[in-house]
Amino acid sequence: MPLDSRGLDYTAASEAAVGHYDDMIRAYLGFRTDTGALLKATLSEDPEMPMAQIARGYFFHLFCVPALERKAVEARQAAEAAIAAHGANDRERLHLAALTAWNAGDLRTATERWEDVLLGWPHDVLALRLSHFTHFYLHGGPAMRESVARIMHAWPEDTPDYGYVLGVAAFAHEESGDYAVAEALGRQATAINPADIWATHAVAHVLEMQGRHREGVDWLAQHSGQWDDTNNFRFHTWWHKALYHLELGETDTVLDLYDNQVRRDHTEEYLDVTNGCAMLLRLEHLGIDVGERWHELADVAEKHMRDNLLAFADAHYVMALAADGRVEAADTMLAALAETASGSDATQAQVMADVGLPVCRATLALRQGNPDAAADLLLPLRDRIWRLGGSHAQRDIWQQMLVHALLRAGRHDEARRLLAQRTSLKPNSPSSWRWLAEALDGCGDTHAAAGARRQAEQILAA
Repeated sequence: MPLDSRGLDYTAASEAAVGHYDDMIRAYLGFRTDTGALLKATLSEDPEMPMAQIARGYFFHLFCVPALERKAVEARQAAEAAIAAHGANDRERLHLAALTAWNAGDLRTATERWEDVLLGWPHDVLALRLSHFTHFYLHGGPAMRESVARIMHAWPEDTPDYGYVLGVAAFAHEESGDYAVAEALGRQATAINPADIWATHAVAHVLEMQGRHREGVDWLAQHSGQWDDTNNFRFHTWWHKALYHLELGETDTVLDLYDNQVRRDHTEEYLDVTNGCAMLLRLEHLGIDVGERWHELADVAEKHMRDNLLAFADAHYVMALAADGRVEAADTMLAALAETASGSDATQAQVMADVGLPVCRATLALRQGNPDAAADLLLPLRDRIWRLGGSHAQRDIWQQMLVHALLRAGRHDEARRLLAQRTSLKPNSPSSWRWLAEALDGCGDTHAAAGARRQAEQILAA
């Protein structure tokens, strides 16, 4: 059986097919635009290579588009036919089981199968990267960190793609709050491969979480020249740069980045849309008029309001519809989400039932001028919002939404308590100190409010 560059064997017609497949996996790790072309080259060389068909199914799922879900089922069928004709090794059969589970909406079982792969074959970076993705949306940072920790013993520095594995480890540690370890790993990964946008992004998260905004601007400016061959993920990394400028009060720069980087191409890819929604709402939380920018996002949301595949994305689609005043469309989407949540045992349907629906209802209530209802919906979720998936930085939009609901409802004492916690955890956030000042004024503590405003000014002046 032909081997890849890391010593894994494959059921394949030729070494050339495995060589194309290996190149494709490396491109996928680097978020490169030629990933699809390399998969096509693999299938052109060997259309019955089981892992190529399985990877094809995986990639269809990653787009989170219903029409491609059907193609993922077809890819599984092609893989099954190939295995029936040519056989498969145990690792490939575990991958087939993972794809089968994913096709059924069972992300937990899919993740378990990838973890089984990694226990037996720790050099399978496709299983690593996919489990990293599903842990991110299901279990959070600690599970991501434990997953990569189980395989690091098998990755000496001279192993091909070692740097990419460091980048995976870096982000896992960041989402677990291990910021010093995460930063060290991420910087090591980018020293090995400056084009590793995932590792660059992991360090960007550390700098954001620690309030090192000017360092963050410099870090991403230093690496942005490496992103020309990367896919849409570069828009998300530009979003991180905009976050730094937002905290620095440089809102004109934020709007420029939004127009010319974050939403430059007006794509319908779900991560691109969530970037846009979350940035516009953050700007509005600071009192910035975003003009007609919500309209474009709402147009996309209307096209996808019956997707119901990823609760994280659905919550942002509702955000866009509500912000653009499309109440009827938002109500229609909420009804569809409720139907999915009650009528399916798929993993994401459960997330929608437990967390996604109340978040969406709160979003619409706040836009319709009912901040009390929004706050009542969001308060019980503040320690469970992680179940929606996404990073700490991405999920912060709902923590901000809760704070603003409380402030708008005149519930200043509750807002003060949450903001005291927030400024303790994010002491370098000028916006958080200003919101705390607003809450303290509402509580009648003008002296403490003045102190909070001075704190914000001192951070910006530093």
